[in-house]
Amino acid sequence: MKRNDDSAQYAKGKDFELFVESMFPNRDFEVMQRADPEGSKIPDLYIKDRKAREKFWVEAKWRAKLFNDKFKICEPDRLESYRNFQKSVKPETVFMVLGLGGEPSMPDEVYCLPLEEIQYPSLYRSILRDKRHEHASFRYERGKLF
Repeated sequence: MKRNDDSAQYAKGKDFELFVESMFPNRDFEVMQRADPEGSKIPDLYIKDRKAREKFWVEAKWRAKLFNDKFKICEPDRLESYRNFQKSVKPETVFMVLGLGGEPSMPDEVYCLPLEEIQYPSLYRSILRDKRHEHASFRYERGKLF
């Protein structure tokens, strides 16, 4: 049964990654690299903004619901791994795009924040409130993803 749970989770994660990738239109962005899903040590997407010619990384996480009013991003050791990766690619930024509710291919809510702003592996909704992304696609300006 664990194997079926793992493959269902993998499929949901992949669906959300595809949703997030669709929020980076080809006219504005180029996906330079997609992480290998099997035990990858890098974020899901490596993206280049065509206009600014700057590159950044995106890690996508979807959850069906909050747990104790928190969005669980990952385990503490995985957060540390993301932080170490961020240090290794500076000045490039790692952004976390978080989906909540609905389906992975069409979440009810989407949030975006730089990894450097994430202090804990789970975030309260109140922290996410001003990070909500209300648009169909992203735009990148001066090192920030909107």
